[in-house]
Amino acid sequence: MLQKRFVWSIFAVVLMGFCPGVVRSAAPLTLKPDPDEIKIGAFFNGAQVSVSGTIPSESEVVLQITGKREDLSLKTKGRALGVLWMNLGNVTFQHVPKIYLLYVSEAIGTFARSNPAKWKEMGIGFESLKGQIGITSDGGDKDELYREFLKLKEGEALYAMTDTPIRYGESDSGMKSFATEISIPARVPPGAYQVKALAVNDGHIVATTTSEIRVNEVGAPALLSTLSMNHGFLYGLLAVLIAIGAGLVMDFLFGENRGGH
Repeated sequence: MLQKRFVWSIFAVVLMGFCPGVVRSAAPLTLKPDPDEIKIGAFFNGAQVSVSGTIPSESEVVLQITGKREDLSLKTKGRALGVLWMNLGNVTFQHVPKIYLLYVSEAIGTFARSNPAKWKEMGIGFESLKGQIGITSDGGDKDELYREFLKLKEGEALYAMTDTPIRYGESDSGMKSFATEISIPARVPPGAYQVKALAVNDGHIVATTTSEIRVNEVGAPALLSTLSMNHGFLYGLLAVLIAIGAGLVMDFLFGENRGGH
């Protein structure tokens, strides 16, 4: 047994000496968002996060940011009797990520838009996401409902595919560094979000790694959130007081006789 282990050890050393690329290319991907914690204050209007890491030398990186999956219930609207615009039914989207953001290089973005079937086959993008989401409705075409759902999420800036400049370093031991910036939208809910780096080479995902960004409320938003969940009466009272205060301020600034001559 000891003799066999010795032989295999010698073989491994020889393999490392003559085929260094085989071993070195197996180095793990790295991924680091900075900052990895975002604080939502009273004047939060989105945030920029720097993302860096390493991928195999022959690859390009795709960054995917997703949130916790949940069910989302909405009302479908339409014209009743050809005249009135009103709610006509209910629709529930199951297993929907809170956010779905893709950041790609211009070359990868061009490839994705010109090869939607391949992009879907790779498990990336909105068409791939469509296959992961269940749709239950009172009626209506599911493809159309999904398109309307995407419009809603894109309008909120919570779903997007963005071409972004990605800076690459020199190849070293079969790996290269990358760095770029991503945007966290202003309407992002508090929670933990997965940042995933996908190394793409010749239309295939060859390796992946993940990290995490946490989004936390602080200050007034945190206080209001705590009150709404644990002290409903105080939250309602505070909301009324804020509305009254806002009305008084608006009346003072733009009252009927304010600024008259």
